[in-house]
Amino acid sequence: MKFRGPLIALTVFMAVALALTWLVYATLRRDVAGGTTSYSAIFTDVYGLRDGDDVRMAGVRVGRVEKIELVNNNQAKVDFVVQNDQKLYGNTLASVTYQNIVGQRYLGLSLGKTGDTNVLAGGSTIPVERTDPSFDVTTLLNGYEPLFSTLSPEQADNLTKGVIQSLQGDQASITSLVDQTSTLTKTFAGRDQVLGNVITSLSTVTGNLAQQNDSLDKAITNTRKVVADFDSRRPELVNSVGSLAQTMRRLSKITDEVYPSLDELITRQPGFAKHMVQIEPKLAFLGGNLPLLLKGLARITGDGAYGNAYICDLNITGFFPGLNDVVPIIVNAATPGNVAQHTPRCRNLADG
Repeated sequence: MKFRGPLIALTVFMAVALALTWLVYATLRRDVAGGTTSYSAIFTDVYGLRDGDDVRMAGVRVGRVEKIELVNNNQAKVDFVVQNDQKLYGNTLASVTYQNIVGQRYLGLSLGKTGDTNVLAGGSTIPVERTDPSFDVTTLLNGYEPLFSTLSPEQADNLTKGVIQSLQGDQASITSLVDQTSTLTKTFAGRDQVLGNVITSLSTVTGNLAQQNDSLDKAITNTRKVVADFDSRRPELVNSVGSLAQTMRRLSKITDEVYPSLDELITRQPGFAKHMVQIEPKLAFLGGNLPLLLKGLARITGDGAYGNAYICDLNITGFFPGLNDVVPIIVNAATPGNVAQHTPRCRNLADG
C-alpha cells in the first residue's frame, strides 16, 4: 500500500513524457497527412537536399523526401512520397529549389510544357532529363562580392533578396534582379575607361622600371651601403645629435640676447629705411670706391718682400646706426665664453 501512490505518479509521469516525446518526434519528422504514393527522381546534383525535406507543388507542401542515394557513380536518386490526392504526370519536372538563406532546399514539382500527359504510376522514376539539379549558392554570392563592396547595406540586402526569390522561381524577382544587375554593370562600365587608363599607366611605369633595372639595382645597392654606413657610425651620429642640440641652445641664447637691440633697430624712429635714404651720398661713394679698395687690399695682403698687412678689425657700423649694439652682441654670443677672441698677433698689436 505504501508503494501504490509513488507507482501511480511514476506511471502517469512516464505516460506524459512518452506522449510529449512522440509529439516532438512527429513534429520534427513532418509526416505527410493521409495516404501517400512513392516516386523517385534522378539528379546530377542534390547539394543541400536532406532526408525529410519538403516536397512542394506551387509552394504547397504535398510530401516529403524519404531517401537519397548515389547511383551510376555520378548521379543521385531521390525517393519521395506524395499525397494520394496529388497526381504526377509524364511531363512533371522535379527541381531542387533554394528555400531560405540558411541553405535549406526542397524538392519542387511542376508541370512541363512538353512531354507525356499521362498520370505516372506509383513507384515511377522521373528521368534526369526532366530534373533541374541543385547548386552551391555560395559560389553565386561570391561572384557578387566585388559588387557588394561598392554597395550600401540596403542595396546589398535588396540584391540578396532578389537572388533568393529568383532561385525560388519568382518571375517578378528575376526581372528585378536582372534590372539591378544591369544598373550595376552600367556603373562599372562607366568606370571602364578610368580603369583602362590606370592599367595603361601602370604598364608604362612597369616598362620603365624594367628598362632601368640595372640602375634601380645599383640605387638599391648604394642605399643599402649608405644605411649600413650609418649603422656602423651610430655612436658618432648620436654624439652629433648631442652637439646639434647644444648648438641650437646656443643659437636660441643668441636670439634672446640680440632680439631687444634688433627690435629697437627696426622699430626706432625715423626708421631704418629712411636713414638709408638720408645717407644715400655716402652709400654711393662707398659703392664707387669699394672695388678700388678691395683691389688695394688684395695687393697689400698678398705675400711679398715689399710689405704685409694684417687686418685685425674692420668696422663699418658707422654707415648703419643701431648695428653698433647688435653686432658685438652677436659676435660675443657666438664665441665660446661669450667674449670675442682675436689671434695672437692681433692681441699683441692690441697690447702695443
